[in-house]
Amino acid sequence: MRAASFRISAVAVVAAAALVVPAVSASASAPARGKAPVVTAARISDPLAACAVGSARPWVRSTTPTLRATLTDPDGQAVSATFAVVDSRARVVWASGASGQQASGQSHAVTVPEGKLADGGTYTWLVTGRDDGGRWGLPKLCQFTVDTAPPALPAITPVAGEPAVYAEDASSGGVSQRGSFTLSDESTDVVSYQYEFLGSAPGQVPATAPTISYTPTTSGPQTLQVYAVDRAGNVSESRLYRFTVAAVVTGGGRWLLDEGAGDVATGTGVPLTLTPSTTWTAGPLAELADRESDRALLFDDPADGAAAAGPVLDTTHPFTVSAFVRLDALGTQGAAVSQDGFTLGYDTTGCADGVPACWTFATSGGDTSVTRSAGAANLGSWVHLTGTYDAAGGTIALYVCEIGTADEPGDLVPVTGGPVPVTAVPSSAGTFRLGQGSGGAAPFAGAISSVTVSEGTVASTTSVRRACSAGA
Repeated sequence: MRAASFRISAVAVVAAAALVVPAVSASASAPARGKAPVVTAARISDPLAACAVGSARPWVRSTTPTLRATLTDPDGQAVSATFAVVDSRARVVWASGASGQQASGQSHAVTVPEGKLADGGTYTWLVTGRDDGGRWGLPKLCQFTVDTAPPALPAITPVAGEPAVYAEDASSGGVSQRGSFTLSDESTDVVSYQYEFLGSAPGQVPATAPTISYTPTTSGPQTLQVYAVDRAGNVSESRLYRFTVAAVVTGGGRWLLDEGAGDVATGTGVPLTLTPSTTWTAGPLAELADRESDRALLFDDPADGAAAAGPVLDTTHPFTVSAFVRLDALGTQGAAVSQDGFTLGYDTTGCADGVPACWTFATSGGDTSVTRSAGAANLGSWVHLTGTYDAAGGTIALYVCEIGTADEPGDLVPVTGGPVPVTAVPSSAGTFRLGQGSGGAAPFAGAISSVTVSEGTVASTTSVRRACSAGA
């Protein structure tokens, strides 16, 4: 690259000399006076770029770029400018002739005419000045390459492993479920990508880090529009990527958790995806009634959990959530079942005197409201927990039904904690989870089986007793 640049520059010097010879000859009768003018700045347009040579040279997207130069005369005399363009084969392809004189320090500009430059060509351009005293300055040498071809249509690929994967022409994810897209292009000179999601402000990312994230605020059809931009500033045609953000799934569901293997738990609601470390174990009926088909999820690692792609109920309506759980180890607190807006689990704070840990049902709105069991949350013993929200009455309640162990069966009598007054529970767009709270907080150490979520219903002692007895 250095050798080629030097050869072109040397030719350009010769070309510059050839351009000024006629002028020098014409002014031979008037000896030059003062100091020669100096080119203090040189730029080329489309896009506007400073003078550079070699690998630093700019790429322009026009065959008729504008060449600009600022010429300053040390003696303060007026200055005229002469421009020339030389191709890579040492041929002068165009010369401007002297421009009109301007005061020292002013900018001179010329536009290369049509038909002089070719797409893909690399050129050296030079500019020199002549002052009123007849002195010619040294030429300023610059280079550029012409690129008028736009990049190819960019490709858009959804990123796996995100909370949501928004495949093209498909419905997936949900409100507040982040997804990401990787942008690519078969053109080798792409430097950035411009993008815009429908209804959002435009954005731009460099080609060296071509991944963009998207967290929807509404469900329904969505469009991602992407353009590739090359080093000359050429912009590709628009690539439209259409997908649909799935509507909030409400109405609840029931998950028996009897699969016993695999990384997905199915039921009457949406599927729950298990984290890689989550395993299966015997459920309460397998332990207490020898029903081997009854299974449960085992959470013995803080990373364990199971989650839906989004919420499973509208928390602004009355709802009831229940699960059979076995607590195997105590932390500060643990979330057995949760969704933004509520948590069913245990806590070691706020319990009755002498109780190290108690069962809790909490809702969050303007304030957090918690109802707690009077009795202790015992380790190694199965219990049926029910949390219920009465929107009309403005209360929450917790029911605890002791199932026990094979050696010490429980009495199957629901004991209520509450009701506790609660402010309106806001709409929840967060993920429904088992074994942990939002962001992996409050991991639950133990087993969980037969989870039920009902929207529009408020639990009673009778309904809880029935559910408790059916699972024991």
